[in-house]
Amino acid sequence: MQKLTKIVATIGPASDSEAQIESLIKAGVNVFRFNFKHNTVEWHSERIERVCAIAKRMEVHVGTLIDLQGPEIRIKLLEDTLTIHKGMRILLDELSYIKENHTNGAAFSISHPSIIPHLKQGQYVVADDGAFEFTLDIKDGRRYLVSQSEGTLKANKTLNIPGADFPFPVLIDRDMEGLQLVVRNEIDFIALSFVRSAEDIRTLRKEMNTMHIDSQIVAKIETKRAIDDLTDIINESDGLMVARGDLAVELAREQVPYQQKQIIRMCLEQGKFVITATQMLESMITNPYPTRAEVSDIANAVFDHTSAVMLSAESAAGKYPLEAVKMMAKTAQYNEQVSDEDVRTTVHFPITDQESLLCSAAYELLRSTKTMDMEISGFIILTETGRTAHLLSRYRPKLPIFAFCPTSNVAESLTVEFGIVPFVQGATYLKEKEVTGGHVRATLEYLLKHALIVSGQRFIVLHGDKWAEVGGTSTVKIVTA
Repeated sequence: MQKLTKIVATIGPASDSEAQIESLIKAGVNVFRFNFKHNTVEWHSERIERVCAIAKRMEVHVGTLIDLQGPEIRIKLLEDTLTIHKGMRILLDELSYIKENHTNGAAFSISHPSIIPHLKQGQYVVADDGAFEFTLDIKDGRRYLVSQSEGTLKANKTLNIPGADFPFPVLIDRDMEGLQLVVRNEIDFIALSFVRSAEDIRTLRKEMNTMHIDSQIVAKIETKRAIDDLTDIINESDGLMVARGDLAVELAREQVPYQQKQIIRMCLEQGKFVITATQMLESMITNPYPTRAEVSDIANAVFDHTSAVMLSAESAAGKYPLEAVKMMAKTAQYNEQVSDEDVRTTVHFPITDQESLLCSAAYELLRSTKTMDMEISGFIILTETGRTAHLLSRYRPKLPIFAFCPTSNVAESLTVEFGIVPFVQGATYLKEKEVTGGHVRATLEYLLKHALIVSGQRFIVLHGDKWAEVGGTSTVKIVTA
């Protein structure tokens, strides 16, 4: 039985050679993430081309995801470090003012100083992923951070202002460079960092439409404001990422597991894919084996019914990227199969059209065969847009969904979806012609030829009456290979 939960791996110096990329794909990577916070545009462009060329040579569909940097706040110091003591008052102002007027005492600026005047008395501020905590005090028109922590703060560390409402750009210049790279390459997913509201997603999509980009948008949930506007953000996005690093800074750490479960459940209900990310195998950056807690973290994400799990520094810069992918794949694969929970006991799936009705019927058919002497080995779907496969995937059947698509773009858009194994239909895809038993037989022969199935296995098949008919799924039947 193959792994059904998808793996997103961040590519970096530890994993960007041809041999490493091929090994990672074989180990279970379905989507490669390109983190625009690091490296040059040229570096990313070369690696994107490399991944695509290797996937084509291997005859597999692998997704590509560009993670835009977004309006992240970074600390700007006059020196490389600043020693902080508890109770210290630190001036927060523009760097030019600090240089000219604040020769004595502690001070720093930030990468977006225009937001400083919008900060309110008593505002809670954290730096360096929560290592430093401050409260804001306004005196004589100047804003000071009163430290609740002590230690050495380094330049360019992150700064978070949980729950603050201030004017902030959705896209920065670096993000526009990323979108230009998307234009030059066929990128499947674009992740937007620090989403605060559904309006941020609409802003990105408007820019993408102007540039004729049709990639899917992944909203990264890592701010308190995003949690407050979660329903509308899910509606506007194609999928979500539970970015637990900054989310744990914006919220109390103990709240993140609950929010993870809520976000995944809401994505299932609204038919959107969801990626669980951050520190899943953090110890494997330097160690060849994970902690028991990390393995449990992956398993619990699977039990939550996430679409995908993600590696960041583990695969980009760690010592053991291949081992991390293998561990993630092995953990996901085992825990997918040990539970026979019907996801419908906790998630409500609205039936809005014929397509969603037939997907519900196909899943119910699978559940019914378990009470009979009939074993089903998977699903086969002939799909124009990928929607039928997507709608079936949200039921989280413990079987592969073989999706035959008209183009590589459609196939690769499904690489992040739970359980879906996408293919391009090729010669059997006939525009404006009726779908026949011969076409279904051709998919079975393809899967047999590539040793993906075994003769005699049974499959539930979904297709429409005609090719190229969007939303035309009309048939559910059982076939034998």
